[in-house]
Amino acid sequence: MPLLVGGEDGAVVGENQKITSPQFQLFRFAAETSNLHHQLNLTMQLALGIDIGGTSTKLSLIDPAGNIISRSSFSTNERVDEHDFFQHLFASIDGLMADDSVQVVGIGAGAPSVNEQEGTIENAANLPFSPKVEFVKTVYERQRIPVSLVKDGNASTLGEWHFGAAKGMKNFMLLTLGTGLGCGIVANGQLLGGEFGHGGEAGHVCVQPSGRACGCGRFGCLETYVSATGLKRTVFDLMANLMDDSPLRSISYEAMTARRISEAAISGDFLAKKAFLQTGETLGRALADMAAWFEPEAIVLSGGLTMAGDLLFEPTIASLERHALAFHKGAKIKVLASTLGENDAALLGAAALVWNSKTH
Repeated sequence: MPLLVGGEDGAVVGENQKITSPQFQLFRFAAETSNLHHQLNLTMQLALGIDIGGTSTKLSLIDPAGNIISRSSFSTNERVDEHDFFQHLFASIDGLMADDSVQVVGIGAGAPSVNEQEGTIENAANLPFSPKVEFVKTVYERQRIPVSLVKDGNASTLGEWHFGAAKGMKNFMLLTLGTGLGCGIVANGQLLGGEFGHGGEAGHVCVQPSGRACGCGRFGCLETYVSATGLKRTVFDLMANLMDDSPLRSISYEAMTARRISEAAISGDFLAKKAFLQTGETLGRALADMAAWFEPEAIVLSGGLTMAGDLLFEPTIASLERHALAFHKGAKIKVLASTLGENDAALLGAAALVWNSKTH
Protein backbone atom coordinates (compact mmCIF):
# COMPACT_ATOMS: atom_id res chain seq x y z
CA MET A 1 0.00 0.00 0.00
CA PRO A 2 1.51 3.43 -0.95
CA LEU A 3 2.11 6.19 1.55
CA LEU A 4 -1.09 8.14 2.06
CA VAL A 5 -0.90 11.61 3.55
CA GLY A 6 -3.61 11.84 6.18
CA GLY A 7 -5.12 14.60 8.28
CA GLU A 8 -4.26 15.73 11.78
CA ASP A 9 -3.86 12.17 13.05
CA GLY A 10 -0.88 11.53 10.81
CA ALA A 11 -0.15 9.60 7.63
CA VAL A 12 -0.58 5.89 7.01
CA VAL A 13 2.40 3.86 5.85
CA GLY A 14 1.43 0.45 4.55
CA GLU A 15 -0.98 -0.97 7.07
CA ASN A 16 -1.36 0.11 10.68
CA GLN A 17 1.89 2.13 10.73
CA LYS A 18 1.45 5.78 11.58
CA ILE A 19 3.60 8.89 11.42
CA THR A 20 2.68 10.68 14.62
CA SER A 21 4.38 14.01 13.89
CA PRO A 22 2.25 15.58 11.17
CA GLN A 23 4.02 18.96 11.19
CA PHE A 24 6.58 17.79 8.67
CA GLN A 25 5.25 14.34 7.73
CA LEU A 26 5.30 15.24 4.04
CA PHE A 27 9.12 15.30 3.95
CA ARG A 28 9.40 11.51 3.98
CA PHE A 29 6.79 11.02 1.28
CA ALA A 30 8.21 13.79 -0.90
CA ALA A 31 11.80 12.59 -0.48
CA GLU A 32 10.88 9.03 -1.49
CA THR A 33 8.95 10.37 -4.48
CA SER A 34 11.88 12.57 -5.54
CA ASN A 35 14.30 9.62 -5.38
CA LEU A 36 11.95 7.55 -7.55
CA HIS A 37 11.73 10.35 -10.10
CA HIS A 38 15.53 10.47 -10.32
CA GLN A 39 15.75 6.70 -10.79
CA LEU A 40 13.09 6.56 -13.52
CA ASN A 41 14.12 9.83 -15.19
CA LEU A 42 10.61 11.21 -14.76
CA THR A 43 9.55 14.81 -14.26
CA MET A 44 10.99 16.08 -10.98
CA GLN A 45 8.59 17.68 -8.52
CA LEU A 46 10.42 20.58 -6.94
CA ALA A 47 9.73 23.52 -4.67
CA LEU A 48 10.73 27.05 -5.62
CA GLY A 49 12.35 28.82 -2.68
CA ILE A 50 12.71 32.61 -2.69
CA ASP A 51 14.81 34.65 -0.26
CA ILE A 52 14.07 38.40 -0.50
CA GLY A 53 16.81 40.46 1.09
CA GLY A 54 17.66 44.12 1.20
CA THR A 55 20.65 43.67 -1.11
CA SER A 56 19.63 40.76 -3.34
CA THR A 57 16.81 38.33 -4.03
CA LYS A 58 17.78 34.68 -4.45
CA LEU A 59 15.76 31.86 -5.98
CA SER A 60 16.36 28.11 -6.04
CA LEU A 61 14.63 24.95 -7.17
CA ILE A 62 14.89 22.46 -4.30
CA ASP A 63 13.95 18.81 -3.94
CA PRO A 64 12.33 17.34 -0.79
CA ALA A 65 15.68 16.15 0.58
CA GLY A 66 17.02 19.70 0.61
CA ASN A 67 19.18 19.40 -2.53
CA ILE A 68 19.41 22.64 -4.50
CA ILE A 69 18.93 21.80 -8.17
CA SER A 70 19.39 25.26 -9.72
CA ARG A 71 19.79 28.88 -8.65
CA SER A 72 19.13 32.42 -9.79
CA SER A 73 19.40 35.87 -8.25
CA PHE A 74 19.01 39.57 -8.95
CA SER A 75 19.70 42.83 -7.15
CA THR A 76 16.97 44.07 -4.83
CA ASN A 77 18.46 47.43 -3.90
CA GLU A 78 18.71 48.50 -7.55
CA ARG A 79 14.97 48.14 -8.09
CA VAL A 80 12.89 51.33 -8.34
CA ASP A 81 9.73 49.98 -6.69
CA GLU A 82 7.74 46.77 -6.22
CA HIS A 83 6.59 46.78 -9.85
CA ASP A 84 10.20 46.76 -11.03
CA PHE A 85 10.92 44.08 -8.43
CA PHE A 86 8.12 41.78 -9.63
CA GLN A 87 9.25 42.18 -13.24
CA HIS A 88 12.71 40.87 -12.33
CA LEU A 89 11.26 38.21 -10.02
CA PHE A 90 9.02 36.76 -12.72
CA ALA A 91 11.85 36.80 -15.27
CA SER A 92 13.98 34.79 -12.84
CA ILE A 93 11.13 32.35 -12.16
CA ASP A 94 10.58 31.85 -15.90
CA GLY A 95 14.26 31.06 -16.35
CA LEU A 96 14.26 28.45 -13.60
CA MET A 97 11.03 26.82 -14.78
CA ALA A 98 12.02 26.64 -18.45
CA ASP A 99 13.22 23.02 -18.11
CA ASP A 100 10.42 20.67 -19.22
CA SER A 101 11.69 17.96 -16.86
CA VAL A 102 10.82 20.14 -13.84
CA GLN A 103 7.42 20.53 -12.23
CA VAL A 104 7.24 23.22 -9.55
CA VAL A 105 4.55 22.19 -7.09
CA GLY A 106 4.64 25.30 -4.95
CA ILE A 107 6.47 28.51 -4.09
CA GLY A 108 7.77 29.41 -0.64
CA ALA A 109 9.24 32.83 0.10
CA GLY A 110 10.89 34.58 3.03
CA ALA A 111 11.01 38.37 3.30
CA PRO A 112 11.37 41.05 5.98
CA SER A 113 8.33 42.70 7.58
CA VAL A 114 5.84 40.02 6.54
CA ASN A 115 2.22 39.82 7.64
CA GLU A 116 1.79 36.06 7.35
CA GLN A 117 -1.97 36.21 7.81
CA GLU A 118 -2.43 38.60 4.90
CA GLY A 119 0.39 37.34 2.67
CA THR A 120 1.79 40.85 2.44
CA ILE A 121 5.08 42.68 2.96
CA GLU A 122 4.44 45.78 5.04
CA ASN A 123 6.65 48.78 5.81
CA ALA A 124 9.86 46.91 5.01
CA ALA A 125 12.73 49.13 6.10
CA ASN A 126 15.30 47.74 3.65
CA LEU A 127 13.13 47.17 0.55
CA PRO A 128 12.16 49.73 -2.15
CA PHE A 129 8.47 48.94 -1.70
CA SER A 130 5.24 50.78 -0.98
CA PRO A 131 3.99 50.48 2.62
CA LYS A 132 1.93 47.38 1.74
CA VAL A 133 2.76 44.93 -1.05
CA GLU A 134 0.41 42.04 -1.92
CA PHE A 135 3.13 39.46 -2.48
CA VAL A 136 1.17 36.18 -2.28
CA LYS A 137 -1.73 37.49 -4.38
CA THR A 138 0.56 38.95 -7.06
CA VAL A 139 2.69 35.82 -7.41
CA TYR A 140 -0.25 33.41 -7.30
CA GLU A 141 -2.22 35.31 -9.93
CA ARG A 142 0.76 35.11 -12.27
CA GLN A 143 2.01 31.58 -11.57
CA ARG A 144 -1.21 29.78 -10.53
CA ILE A 145 0.51 27.45 -8.09
CA PRO A 146 0.36 27.54 -4.26
CA VAL A 147 2.38 30.32 -2.63
CA SER A 148 3.54 30.67 0.99
CA LEU A 149 5.15 33.72 2.58
CA VAL A 150 6.88 33.98 5.97
CA LYS A 151 9.15 36.40 7.74
CA ASP A 152 12.73 35.99 6.51
CA GLY A 153 13.97 35.02 9.95
CA ASN A 154 11.37 32.26 10.15
CA ALA A 155 12.30 30.96 6.70
CA SER A 156 15.94 30.68 7.73
CA THR A 157 14.90 29.09 11.02
CA LEU A 158 12.89 26.40 9.25
CA GLY A 159 15.86 25.67 6.99
CA GLU A 160 18.27 25.39 9.90
CA TRP A 161 15.79 23.33 11.93
CA HIS A 162 15.18 20.69 9.31
CA PHE A 163 18.44 20.63 7.36
CA GLY A 164 21.15 22.38 9.39
CA ALA A 165 22.82 23.06 12.71
CA ALA A 166 19.58 23.04 14.75
CA LYS A 167 18.26 19.75 13.38
CA GLY A 168 16.42 17.91 16.16
CA MET A 169 16.45 20.81 18.62
CA LYS A 170 13.30 21.92 20.45
CA ASN A 171 14.54 25.26 21.77
CA PHE A 172 16.81 27.49 19.73
CA MET A 173 17.11 30.90 18.15
CA LEU A 174 18.48 31.80 14.73
CA LEU A 175 19.92 35.23 13.94
CA THR A 176 20.63 36.07 10.31
CA LEU A 177 23.23 38.82 10.04
CA GLY A 178 22.94 40.32 6.57
CA THR A 179 21.96 43.79 5.38
CA GLY A 180 19.78 43.84 8.49
CA LEU A 181 19.24 41.33 11.29
CA GLY A 182 16.60 38.63 10.87
CA CYS A 183 15.48 36.36 13.67
CA GLY A 184 13.48 33.20 14.20
CA ILE A 185 12.64 31.38 17.44
CA VAL A 186 11.67 27.76 18.10
CA ALA A 187 10.34 27.21 21.63
CA ASN A 188 9.20 23.80 22.90
CA GLY A 189 9.29 22.45 19.36
CA GLN A 190 7.09 25.20 17.91
CA LEU A 191 8.05 28.03 15.58
CA LEU A 192 7.15 31.32 17.23
CA GLY A 193 4.99 33.37 14.88
CA GLY A 194 3.02 35.73 17.06
CA GLU A 195 -0.51 36.96 16.45
CA PHE A 196 0.27 38.50 13.06
CA GLY A 197 3.47 36.66 12.12
CA HIS A 198 5.82 39.42 13.30
CA GLY A 199 7.03 37.64 16.46
CA GLY A 200 10.76 37.45 17.11
CA GLU A 201 11.86 40.78 15.62
CA ALA A 202 15.10 40.78 17.61
CA GLY A 203 16.75 43.08 15.08
CA HIS A 204 14.51 45.89 16.31
CA VAL A 205 15.10 45.44 20.02
CA CYS A 206 16.56 48.69 21.34
CA VAL A 207 20.13 48.21 22.57
CA GLN A 208 21.13 51.88 22.68
CA PRO A 209 18.50 54.49 23.62
CA SER A 210 18.86 57.56 21.40
CA GLY A 211 21.31 55.55 19.31
CA ARG A 212 21.61 55.08 15.56
CA ALA A 213 18.64 55.78 13.32
CA CYS A 214 17.01 52.62 11.95
CA GLY A 215 15.04 52.17 8.77
CA CYS A 216 12.05 51.07 10.89
CA GLY A 217 11.78 54.62 12.26
CA ARG A 218 13.17 53.86 15.71
CA PHE A 219 16.60 54.57 17.17
CA GLY A 220 19.21 52.25 18.65
CA CYS A 221 17.90 49.00 17.15
CA LEU A 222 20.18 45.96 17.38
CA GLU A 223 20.48 45.64 13.59
CA THR A 224 21.95 49.13 13.31
CA TYR A 225 24.97 47.76 15.24
CA VAL A 226 24.98 44.04 14.45
CA SER A 227 24.64 43.48 10.70
CA ALA A 228 26.79 44.06 7.64
CA THR A 229 25.43 47.61 7.51
CA GLY A 230 25.92 48.06 11.24
CA LEU A 231 29.55 46.95 11.03
CA LYS A 232 30.16 49.48 8.28
CA ARG A 233 28.61 52.25 10.39
CA THR A 234 30.82 51.24 13.30
CA VAL A 235 33.94 51.51 11.13
CA PHE A 236 33.03 55.03 10.05
CA ASP A 237 32.28 56.04 13.65
CA LEU A 238 35.73 54.78 14.65
CA MET A 239 37.45 56.55 11.78
CA ALA A 240 35.74 59.79 12.82
CA ASN A 241 36.75 59.45 16.48
CA LEU A 242 40.23 57.88 16.28
CA MET A 243 43.42 59.00 14.55
CA ASP A 244 44.87 55.57 13.72
CA ASP A 245 45.99 54.95 10.15
CA SER A 246 43.93 52.41 8.25
CA PRO A 247 43.58 51.31 4.62
CA LEU A 248 39.82 51.57 5.20
CA ARG A 249 40.11 55.36 5.25
CA SER A 250 40.54 55.41 1.47
CA ILE A 251 37.25 53.57 0.88
CA SER A 252 33.99 55.48 0.45
CA TYR A 253 30.91 54.58 2.45
CA GLU A 254 29.20 53.21 -0.67
CA ALA A 255 32.20 51.01 -1.51
CA MET A 256 32.77 49.75 2.03
CA THR A 257 31.65 46.16 2.64
CA ALA A 258 31.79 43.69 5.52
CA ARG A 259 34.14 41.57 3.42
CA ARG A 260 36.63 44.42 3.01
CA ILE A 261 36.47 45.12 6.75
CA SER A 262 37.06 41.42 7.45
CA GLU A 263 40.05 41.35 5.12
CA ALA A 264 41.53 44.41 6.83
CA ALA A 265 41.02 42.84 10.26
CA ILE A 266 42.71 39.62 9.17
CA SER A 267 45.63 41.74 7.95
CA GLY A 268 45.92 43.23 11.44
CA ASP A 269 44.24 46.60 10.90
CA PHE A 270 43.48 48.12 14.31
CA LEU A 271 40.26 49.92 13.34
CA ALA A 272 38.81 46.86 11.59
CA LYS A 273 39.61 44.60 14.56
CA LYS A 274 38.12 47.12 16.99
CA ALA A 275 34.95 47.27 14.88
CA PHE A 276 34.52 43.51 15.21
CA LEU A 277 35.23 43.65 18.95
CA GLN A 278 32.52 46.27 19.41
CA THR A 279 30.08 44.34 17.23
CA GLY A 280 30.71 41.12 19.16
CA GLU A 281 30.32 42.90 22.49
CA THR A 282 26.95 44.32 21.46
CA LEU A 283 25.74 41.01 20.03
CA GLY A 284 26.87 38.96 23.03
CA ARG A 285 25.13 41.30 25.46
CA ALA A 286 21.93 41.04 23.42
CA LEU A 287 22.20 37.25 23.30
CA ALA A 288 22.49 37.12 27.09
CA ASP A 289 19.20 39.03 27.30
CA MET A 290 17.59 36.75 24.73
CA ALA A 291 18.75 33.68 26.66
CA ALA A 292 16.94 35.06 29.71
CA TRP A 293 13.70 35.20 27.73
CA PHE A 294 13.31 31.53 26.91
CA GLU A 295 16.56 29.68 27.63
CA PRO A 296 17.46 28.16 24.26
CA GLU A 297 19.70 25.16 23.83
CA ALA A 298 21.60 27.08 21.18
CA ILE A 299 21.72 30.31 19.25
CA VAL A 300 22.62 29.80 15.59
CA LEU A 301 24.22 32.63 13.62
CA SER A 302 23.96 32.80 9.84
CA GLY A 303 24.27 35.35 7.05
CA GLY A 304 27.07 37.14 5.30
CA LEU A 305 28.56 38.75 8.40
CA THR A 306 29.27 35.32 9.93
CA MET A 307 31.72 34.64 7.11
CA ALA A 308 34.17 36.66 9.26
CA GLY A 309 34.44 33.55 11.48
CA ASP A 310 36.35 33.97 14.73
CA LEU A 311 36.57 37.73 14.23
CA LEU A 312 32.87 37.80 15.11
CA PHE A 313 32.31 34.60 17.09
CA GLU A 314 35.11 34.97 19.66
CA PRO A 315 34.10 38.41 21.01
CA THR A 316 30.42 37.46 20.80
CA ILE A 317 30.83 34.29 22.88
CA ALA A 318 33.05 36.11 25.38
CA SER A 319 30.48 38.89 25.75
CA LEU A 320 27.63 36.41 26.16
CA GLU A 321 29.55 34.68 28.96
CA ARG A 322 30.22 38.00 30.73
CA HIS A 323 26.63 39.20 30.57
CA ALA A 324 24.78 35.89 31.01
CA LEU A 325 22.75 35.09 34.10
CA ALA A 326 24.68 32.98 36.60
CA PHE A 327 22.84 29.77 35.69
CA HIS A 328 23.60 30.32 31.99
CA LYS A 329 27.34 30.79 32.43
CA GLY A 330 29.85 28.10 31.54
CA ALA A 331 28.88 28.00 27.86
CA LYS A 332 25.52 26.42 28.67
CA ILE A 333 23.97 28.41 25.82
CA LYS A 334 25.77 27.26 22.69
CA VAL A 335 26.57 29.74 19.90
CA LEU A 336 26.73 27.87 16.60
CA ALA A 337 27.47 28.78 13.01
CA SER A 338 24.95 27.82 10.37
CA THR A 339 25.90 24.66 8.48
CA LEU A 340 23.86 25.60 5.41
CA GLY A 341 26.13 28.15 3.81
CA GLU A 342 25.81 31.90 3.53
CA ASN A 343 22.75 31.94 1.28
CA ASP A 344 20.95 28.64 1.70
CA ALA A 345 19.13 28.58 5.06
CA ALA A 346 16.27 30.87 4.00
CA LEU A 347 15.95 29.16 0.62
CA LEU A 348 15.71 25.72 2.20
CA GLY A 349 13.26 26.96 4.80
CA ALA A 350 11.12 28.53 2.09
CA ALA A 351 11.10 25.19 0.27
CA ALA A 352 10.11 23.45 3.51
CA LEU A 353 6.96 25.55 3.51
CA VAL A 354 5.98 23.94 0.23
CA TRP A 355 6.59 20.39 1.37
CA ASN A 356 4.70 21.14 4.55
CA SER A 357 1.73 22.30 2.45
CA LYS A 358 1.32 25.49 4.49
CA THR A 359 0.05 27.35 1.45
CA HIS A 360 -2.22 30.31 0.93
